[in-house]
Amino acid sequence: MIDSPVSRRRFLATLGLASVPFAGCSGTGSESEWVLVDTPTDATLTDVVTASTGTFAVGEGGVVLRRGREMWSIALADGPTGAQNGLESADVTSNGRVVWFAGDSGALGAYDTVDETVLDVSAPEGWTSSWEALAVTGLAGGERLFLINSSGAFLRGRRDGSDVEWREPTEPGTGTSVAAMAVTPLEYGYVCDTSGDVYESADAGETWTRIGIEGASVNFHDVSAVDSGHVDVAGGDGVVYRYDGGEWSRTVIGEDPIRAIARDRYDALVVDSLGRISERTFDGWVELDRVDTGNEPLGIALGTPRTPQVVVGESGTVLERRY
Repeated sequence: MIDSPVSRRRFLATLGLASVPFAGCSGTGSESEWVLVDTPTDATLTDVVTASTGTFAVGEGGVVLRRGREMWSIALADGPTGAQNGLESADVTSNGRVVWFAGDSGALGAYDTVDETVLDVSAPEGWTSSWEALAVTGLAGGERLFLINSSGAFLRGRRDGSDVEWREPTEPGTGTSVAAMAVTPLEYGYVCDTSGDVYESADAGETWTRIGIEGASVNFHDVSAVDSGHVDVAGGDGVVYRYDGGEWSRTVIGEDPIRAIARDRYDALVVDSLGRISERTFDGWVELDRVDTGNEPLGIALGTPRTPQVVVGESGTVLERRY
């Protein structure tokens, strides 16, 4: 086992506090609550995804955390290359078997959650720029990969065993700094940038069209999409924009920037910069909890019937929803 720094949550666990609701949680009801849990790292965690065998989070120094049966452990300590390049984004194949992650200095790799093996395909086509976002579609072993760097260069590839065949890059926008990307199972692509623009591709990233958002006047931080008619973009001033395939609608959830959003066809979760977690149901948006850990949240995952909903953030912070 690889040694790692003892986190603040591990210290709390020794006092019997890490598995109970964190002081400052104020849920809207008795059905559920968000709790701060112990993790084996103090590294900033930037993204989180749900795989078939559990939940995985990635972050600073190339760390990849894995949540198995109620406990978090280190699956990979220093990234796919061993160079400790930070990981910025993660996604999972459609069958949930392989978790992909990408980040600084061209870092790109995959973790097989069944075999517990790592595939390193960093610096694809010689690209050593930092990857801002990653998306994956298809089954493990033949999945399609989509990468975008902070300057807006979009790279597409298809995996064949241990190799990936890459296509010529495209550019959704005009080089503006990219905030986030999402690709649907049918490979509609969505990219939002820091200038309030959103771009759509209906052909797996071959061509791109700007689809909004007129008059947004906020910085965007995240985008989540199920199909071409179910797209959400989250940004500053507590704003979420929703796209139905033709028009945008605007909802203000709070006052603080929304850092991350996750959604399926019916439900969605967001977390803002102060740890306020809200959920969208058939009745609209409802605030669930505000968990003041002193660390900014950066990623969120919906979970499954067997895995909890999770928020991750600075200093190894992990919050889980408990019923």
